Amino acid sequence: MYLQPKRRTAYIYWVYFALVTVLAVYLRFWFVASIPTEQLYDFNTYQEIAANIFKYHSHSLWGQPVAWQGMGYSTALGIFYILMGNAQVQTAQLFNCLLSTLSLPLMFLVFRKLSSHFGVVLGAYTIAALLPNHIAYNNVVGTEVFITFLFLIILVLQLYEFDNRFRYPLLGIFIGLAALTKPFFLAYPVVLALCHWLHSKDLRRTALMLISTSLLMAAVVSPWTIHNYKNFNSFIPVSYNSGYVLFINNNDQNVNGMWMPLENVPASPQLKKDIKRELNRNQDNVKLAPGLDKVLKPAAKQWIGENPGDFMKLGLLRLKQTFFSGAQDISAWAMNDFQSNPGQKESPRFKRNLNFFYGAADILVYILCSAGILYLLLNLGSIFKSLFSRDLTLSNAILVPSINTAFFLAVYFVFEGQPRYNFPLLFLFAITLGIIMHKTSQGLQRSES
Repeated sequence: MYLQPKRRTAYIYWVYFALVTVLAVYLRFWFVASIPTEQLYDFNTYQEIAANIFKYHSHSLWGQPVAWQGMGYSTALGIFYILMGNAQVQTAQLFNCLLSTLSLPLMFLVFRKLSSHFGVVLGAYTIAALLPNHIAYNNVVGTEVFITFLFLIILVLQLYEFDNRFRYPLLGIFIGLAALTKPFFLAYPVVLALCHWLHSKDLRRTALMLISTSLLMAAVVSPWTIHNYKNFNSFIPVSYNSGYVLFINNNDQNVNGMWMPLENVPASPQLKKDIKRELNRNQDNVKLAPGLDKVLKPAAKQWIGENPGDFMKLGLLRLKQTFFSGAQDISAWAMNDFQSNPGQKESPRFKRNLNFFYGAADILVYILCSAGILYLLLNLGSIFKSLFSRDLTLSNAILVPSINTAFFLAVYFVFEGQPRYNFPLLFLFAITLGIIMHKTSQGLQRSES
């Protein structure tokens, strides 16, 4: 049957969306089935805790209660293990694939609210759905896919308005779940309220949103906080690694803004004594030593206060490591046990194809991160004007990518930088790239005419 122009365009639009989605889902499941990887460091810890939840129904590590990391991902994974009847890594990869698949329509919903141009939406969706990072990280027993899924739900609830009696509590609940996964989301109600106020300039509704989402977030987080107080006799809202992370990333010996061994960080004789005492109490393992947080955090803050210039340099290096290191994290975490026969590994064709994949992923991540940060910089002026204006409102297309990017950049600037930390922002960077290209094309067309 002949389609009218608008109907034909809509038909092509949805067919293309469906084809990209099917291909994206296929690639996710194909990757975890075909490309093996070893779960290292924090990823192995998540796996061990989730397996303990499956076996003993307790959040523990090596027989001890633990709150080293946010408990959200390991607990959700442990529950999934119970439902599936096993705690194998392949089951964790299946869990990731399911969440990553559910994230696809959520990305599309977000993109449709941030741009009304179907070419921008479909282009951004194609990049985000087929992005090597979004495919490869399903292989990793880590928080990346899980926190991005929760973040997408938060953005959908933020962008799609319906009865606030339900919307605000839902926002608070999912922000709470995100905070239990990544503790810096405890500050996210402020980000949400800032976006809402700059978009509406309705102070009463903004205050209502801030209070209601904060209360519901606290209600979600508080049972875990109470659990931590009972187990560690200390107020630990989510996790106790922030002092450790701050200390090892901000000191005289840190030269790249990244992780370094605790024993290599210079410390006064008294601080060394305090560190040794806390480690001796807890099997000489930082992951089981909640008291280290109270010991290390003041020392880190003191160093930052005494060395503001070096802190700024390390912060900039952290942002460089996070956003301008390409996709090296894919080979390090998602393909580090890539198996093939020795002859194939030495084959020039094999090496060339593998390097092509890494190179293409590197270039794409560089482009996306550059677009996302450039988009923030281009909109900073408008955001500051709106902050000090009673009437100037801004669109969600400006606010949602820019304010969220600024929020993540601030966290990474202070604490730690790693290439994998850019993961939750890559889909937002995809839509900013599309918006920038579209606006640039419009400007060029106007200048030519």
